Amino acid sequence: MGRRFTGFIVYISRTDVIMKPQELLRDIEKGKLLPLYYFYGPEKWLMDEALNKIKERVLNPATRDFNLAVLDAEEGDPEMILSSLQVFPVLSSRRLVVIRRADVLWKKGLSFFLDYILNPNPSTCAVFLGEKVDLRTKFFQGLGKKGAVISFYPLFEKEIIRWVRLQAGQLGYSISAPAIDLLLDRVGPSLRELSLELQKLTLLPENRKSIEEEDVQALTGDMRDESPFELSRAAGRFNLREALRVLRKNLQQGEPLPLLLSLIVRQFRLIRKAQELRGEGMDKKAIEAKLRIPPGGAEDFWR
Repeated sequence: MGRRFTGFIVYISRTDVIMKPQELLRDIEKGKLLPLYYFYGPEKWLMDEALNKIKERVLNPATRDFNLAVLDAEEGDPEMILSSLQVFPVLSSRRLVVIRRADVLWKKGLSFFLDYILNPNPSTCAVFLGEKVDLRTKFFQGLGKKGAVISFYPLFEKEIIRWVRLQAGQLGYSISAPAIDLLLDRVGPSLRELSLELQKLTLLPENRKSIEEEDVQALTGDMRDESPFELSRAAGRFNLREALRVLRKNLQQGEPLPLLLSLIVRQFRLIRKAQELRGEGMDKKAIEAKLRIPPGGAEDFWR
């Protein structure tokens, strides 16, 4: 991996296109940034956290308003977006340009935008926010030479437990294992909802710095209304505790057991077939089309 110095931030070049969120956060902490990022996936809390970290690293509070542009690719003119990317910073070494709903840019295959991807403005850090990717397109092939794609997908159970402990620690509290278990049962895996509930759980007497199970029992209600499809997904991700919890909730909601079991069986059949197709060299998009899975649905089969 080569790297070059530009101002106060180290811009790094990469040979791998996909970067994990944790890897991105480590690079940001070290002051290492790429000129181009493409964020996608359903876990918006992690995406927002990463974007905020980039803002903190790139922008000076005194000149933030001059050097931050937030644009919408579906509503804005692509040429206007390109012009914004090429603007030089004001009284600073860096600008940050955030492009929301960026899928339209690569789907249209705009040639002038591809030229920018291959030769980005060194004083601009551009963050594209999209819903999905197609690494076969020229857009992402070019972006991989100068930037990285970050996939923000839901964490596994062990990762969520570590995340809860870390978040509680950042708030100045410890949290017991039974408290985490009950919190996940009541709130679910949404990091945004868990973050809000953790903040609520810090409203303890001043001399208390440990969150216990009884605190969760008293301050957190059961917020989840599960569908049978959540059960099949949890089972497909081999998250036993989550699958059992969702199964119990669905039975309480009156869902018939044969229906729930059939959905689980169907999910494992899809996983087996997807793995076979993957072994034959088929990519995610082709597998989704072949198995009639919604866009992004094959992501779990890759994990």
